Amino acid sequence: MVSSIPQNSVHNIQAMVTAAMHQGVLSRRDHLTLSTAMLSNPGLTARDRQHINQVFDSIRAGRVRLTD
Repeated sequence: MVSSIPQNSVHNIQAMVTAAMHQGVLSRRDHLTLSTAMLSNPGLTARDRQHINQVFDSIRAGRVRLTD
């Protein structure tokens, strides 16, 4: 079961998004964190959701790859 993310972790999410987009790599754990934030964190703004979706789109397009 995936636990919810504290609302104050929005800065950590933004750091993950930035790092993934610049490095082209996202760990599976960070992917789970971003997915959980999208599904259960009401504190995310529309802009935060857009950035997370940009990472997910980049994964699908092959510009960001998932690592273990």
